Amino acid sequence: MSTPKLTYRPDIDGLRAIAVLAVIANHLPEAFLSSGFLGVDVFFVISGFVVTASILGPGQKTFSNFYANFLSRRVKRLLPALVVSVAITGAAVLLVDPFPRNSILTGISALFGVANITLFNFELDYFSPTSKLNAFTHTWSLGVEEQFYVIFPLIAWFTFLGAKNSSLRVFATTVALISAVSAVLFLWLYDVNQPAAYFLMPARMWELGVGSLVYIYSEKLTANKFSSVLPHAASGALVALILCFMAPLEYASWVTLLTVGLTAVLLASSRASYSSRLLSVRPFVYIGKISYSLYLWHWPIVSLAPWVLSASWRLSPLYIAAMAVAAVCSYHLVEKPLRKARWTRSKVTDIVLGFSFSLLLSGAAMLGLTSINAANEKDTLALYPLDFLPILGSGLPYLTCVVDELRPMTPKTFDQCTTQPEPGMPTIWTLGDSHTAHLQGLLYALHDEYGVGVHLVVTPGRAFPDITGVEYPPRKIIYDRVSSALRPGDIVLISRLYLHRGNPPKPEKDVSIWIKQVAKLAVKLKAKGVTLVITAPPPIFQFEDIRQCDITNRELCAVKRADIAPYIAEVTAQLNILEKANSNVIIVDFFDLTCPSGAEYCYPDDGTQFLYRDRDHFNSLGSKRLAEPVAELLQHSGALGQK
Repeated sequence: MSTPKLTYRPDIDGLRAIAVLAVIANHLPEAFLSSGFLGVDVFFVISGFVVTASILGPGQKTFSNFYANFLSRRVKRLLPALVVSVAITGAAVLLVDPFPRNSILTGISALFGVANITLFNFELDYFSPTSKLNAFTHTWSLGVEEQFYVIFPLIAWFTFLGAKNSSLRVFATTVALISAVSAVLFLWLYDVNQPAAYFLMPARMWELGVGSLVYIYSEKLTANKFSSVLPHAASGALVALILCFMAPLEYASWVTLLTVGLTAVLLASSRASYSSRLLSVRPFVYIGKISYSLYLWHWPIVSLAPWVLSASWRLSPLYIAAMAVAAVCSYHLVEKPLRKARWTRSKVTDIVLGFSFSLLLSGAAMLGLTSINAANEKDTLALYPLDFLPILGSGLPYLTCVVDELRPMTPKTFDQCTTQPEPGMPTIWTLGDSHTAHLQGLLYALHDEYGVGVHLVVTPGRAFPDITGVEYPPRKIIYDRVSSALRPGDIVLISRLYLHRGNPPKPEKDVSIWIKQVAKLAVKLKAKGVTLVITAPPPIFQFEDIRQCDITNRELCAVKRADIAPYIAEVTAQLNILEKANSNVIIVDFFDLTCPSGAEYCYPDDGTQFLYRDRDHFNSLGSKRLAEPVAELLQHSGALGQK
């Protein structure tokens, strides 16, 4: 099996153009292609193809020369344009984004090839801001590729290039096996942990591996019976690939497999195919050549536009024009000249120099982040009150009281997150998902005003009680301790996400089953003389991130009360039946309290400050505003004594 040779193929640049245009179309305000993000998967396959060609080119006598030469080429190819993009975008983020932390940390991570890991951790953290307004979300794919670039040359060297008595077939077999395992991992994770399937390199390596295998077998594919079939197959593959970009999101995992396969067919086809000739026309080739710079700049422009443009100016043609100008400048002034220039006399020194600039820029970004946060803290808090308050008594960060995969329970968690009541007052024991966490401002206000005790340990994404009757182990520990600490007159407060975060916001499918479990809990608590307080759903909004809202244009993020009232009423009616059937149950109607029945719109703000931290969670001020009416309700029912 001989080593194939690769000459320049303009159709590959044309394929890059198709991929980057699909991604941009998906990210524009109108989201023209529902699955245009699959263009990134096309890039992965192309990268595997091209990188394998680079690795199997003229050989190096020693591993150190081989590895240093390869990495230095990648550094010179990717880092200059990335450094400039991160520097300029990072400065803009610090100037306009009231919460720049996640964007800046992602940008720094991108400089070192680990943005995908950083974004994966943000996705796992229920309390992180949405990635929609992270100016560097798109750099996750660079992280996947750069991690592949570190590992793949090692596989090539130890199975083929540097191995004695080895052959290209051993290398190809190794790549095929790794790719097969990676593909199975991707499909499995897509159902059980979608962020891992999306962001992490082991679940994406199969796509680059497919491109590599196509290159390895390219001569065989064009020299046997397939040579007459491939050109015709490629024409159909190009059409099918474009159709994949239009596929519904619910089929994303399987359409990803199809996209990778179709890209492989296009890469394997000869220049004689109709698709190859189409992809080789000059406009496509040029867009393909600037596709890396275009990819680097398209997302910052889309992401930052809501802060620098009024709603009437957030237009796709304007975005496209800005992307084109930025990409052309980046390609001709930075990417192309620095890729071809001689940096130093040593490949190793080139690598060190590249990452030295990354370190300097990272330090400057962190310094800027610290300075901006300090300078803008007062103004930011005036508009966006704190999501959470420090823990009563200790002053520890609130996330100390969150128990999930990122923050395991410790022996101190329960006591740190429990504040004792004043004599004669009850303790409010709060249990549930993040929709109990957003009641912190309310609970602390009740403590300050009435002296009630407060217990608040939260398990995000896990409603209490569990509909299966089998509780999340850490929360079972928490609830067992709560049960043993309950006194007659105490209050157990539970809340949850009731409505699906879609449009329309229909009730979650498990609500009815959950209410049956709550009824059982109510009976147990009644036997102990404990009141069960349940919050009904508050308004739910449609914006992606509270930072997209404008306090001077309130209707931008408002929702018509009539549009969501029927879905909230459906849940509240079931809760009211539960209340009538159990004398120790009290329902708190957050919808009427925050969006009165006579209102036309529900707002996430009061005209001066935002009261929500996202589309369905209050911030600390938003829930604090509810303390007085909730106290009146509890006093009226006898669950809370007078001041």
